[in-house]
Amino acid sequence: MRAVAVSGRLAWGVSGLVAAAALAIPGTYLITMGGVPGQWVRPPAVTVRTVTVPQPVTSLLVQSYGGRVQVAAGQVSHAQVTERIVYDPKAGGPPAVVESVSGGRLRLGDPACTHADCAVDFTVTVPSAVSVAVDTQGGPVVVSGAAGATVNSDGGPVQVTQVTGPLTVSTGGGPLIMNEVAGPLRADTGGGVLTARGVTATTASLSTGGGPAQVTFSAAPDTVKISTDGGPVTLRLPGGPYALTADSDGGPELIGIATDPAARASVKVTSGGGPILVSPSAG
Repeated sequence: MRAVAVSGRLAWGVSGLVAAAALAIPGTYLITMGGVPGQWVRPPAVTVRTVTVPQPVTSLLVQSYGGRVQVAAGQVSHAQVTERIVYDPKAGGPPAVVESVSGGRLRLGDPACTHADCAVDFTVTVPSAVSVAVDTQGGPVVVSGAAGATVNSDGGPVQVTQVTGPLTVSTGGGPLIMNEVAGPLRADTGGGVLTARGVTATTASLSTGGGPAQVTFSAAPDTVKISTDGGPVTLRLPGGPYALTADSDGGPELIGIATDPAARASVKVTSGGGPILVSPSAG
């Protein structure tokens, strides 16, 4: 994609996408000098634009270098993308934003911001059957309603809601909140807080690298593994009995669910010294 200056405005050459709006907004925030974190310089320019994708989209890939990414799936026939582009006005205009559709995959990215004073926030609406992959390099991520998702925030906070298919999340230290996730679940926060509510996944493997974990299932799972490396664990499960293995490595343990070593459903919780609480949930 390229930006073309026309009579003081920005006209965008968009290949395969239909531009719905393009607005130049005076900058109200400060950006840092490239390579010198914390050194503030002039206010940036901000451009916001919205495009509609005419081609069918079955999957989405967003690669952002520190920007915020928000993806919502719903009853729409075409994907819609809103980009908020923040950049240094002395750098020669807004950075190029990658937008392409190939084989049903919509790819968005801001590689020009890898080593430049710029950032792009992506807000994307997609059909409910679309699977989502997001990598933000430190930026926050919000995903809701997707058929499946893979998220790597590299330190940024992540919130995931109502994902019906497979879900894999790595936050690299950032906090993770999950609500009403149904598919096979894998998550690693690398030290960040992990909170999950209304989980109906039949299999879940969760690790926090020292952070606390609070997990509530609203449907009985088949297999659950939780490891916190020192963080406290609160796990709530409906039904039972479960073949439970709980190892706190000396920390306190309080087990309030029905257990049976021969039970079909298995739960393994290791905390590395943190307290473990396993109790019934309402279901």
